[in-house]
Amino acid sequence: MHALVIGGGVAGPATAVALRSIGVDVTVCEARPAEDKDAGLWVMVAPNGLAALDVLGLEETVLRESLAGAVGPSGFAPMRRAGLYRLLREAAAARGARIEHDRKLIAAETTADGVVARFADGSALAGDLLVGCDGIHSRTRSIIDPAAPTARYVPLLNLGGFASGVEAPGEAAQLQFVRSPKGFFGYAGSGAGEVWWFANLPWGAEPSRAELAAMDRAWLTERLLDTFAEAPGYVADVIRATYTDLYALPTHDLGGVPTWSRDDMVILGDAAHATTPTSGQGSSMAIEDAVVLAKCLRDLPRRQALARYEELRRERVEGIVALGARASAAKLNDAAPDGGLDWVLDYRIDWAARV
Repeated sequence: MHALVIGGGVAGPATAVALRSIGVDVTVCEARPAEDKDAGLWVMVAPNGLAALDVLGLEETVLRESLAGAVGPSGFAPMRRAGLYRLLREAAAARGARIEHDRKLIAAETTADGVVARFADGSALAGDLLVGCDGIHSRTRSIIDPAAPTARYVPLLNLGGFASGVEAPGEAAQLQFVRSPKGFFGYAGSGAGEVWWFANLPWGAEPSRAELAAMDRAWLTERLLDTFAEAPGYVADVIRATYTDLYALPTHDLGGVPTWSRDDMVILGDAAHATTPTSGQGSSMAIEDAVVLAKCLRDLPRRQALARYEELRRERVEGIVALGARASAAKLNDAAPDGGLDWVLDYRIDWAARV
């Protein structure tokens, strides 16, 4: 079997690693050029995500590159997003997957022999299976179902960065939160003067691209300092000590996608179910998806496998999307998020068991 995996972020390379483990030939098609380094800021890889990485033989590799070089006190591992992408792509390539850049999917159709994917540069690739790992604004999702829902705006702006030469309270790699009347601040420190942080600012209407572009570093810094003027002084110190670019991104989520597969095409990760960053589960859910899809393809004929993958995953991931929405709403109204997280964090995939 030859799988065309669309997307080279977290979900795509993780899927490539999982599929290579069952002997599938894999080509990862990434829209961005190879030299593109714009890969966002950082993520918290949750205990369930680390467990899924362990199935793929990658947990120790990821932990070595995390903020403190090990799992944090709560079981999460802060990780630069660009670093996670790199490690997963390196693992996929090392295990025999081909990774091709400048492959922006524009169309795909199924044939008697499988799937043909067509790209913006006029090229095409044929395979037996197409796996859409192309994110919340997935082209694959709309190809599978032209009536598929699109992402929903959640009225929060996300910002973040990396600061050095500054200290903030808390154990190394432990996520800490600071509430303010005007916003929400979170951070994790290395214990050695490095602090990774994020901020959520309530923002009524979704800003346009032009409005976002007008929010330059000076304006954003001033806005952040005003937002957290009543917070402990170290918050302002972290903001001022930030050495990376500042930019704001609108928050989106995506739940209730009715159709995950058609013929020999399927979606996973944010393409099928995107939660807000508040949940800390986006990357972890995508890695889980990759492992479960590979298990199903290992144990069942292809189209039965796609249906079984959806059956095994839908209830869990839609529950997490709903959890993220409630947590984001709590930030807007200064309420405490409801419910425990054991059902999310304690989830483990038994690779040896048949589906």
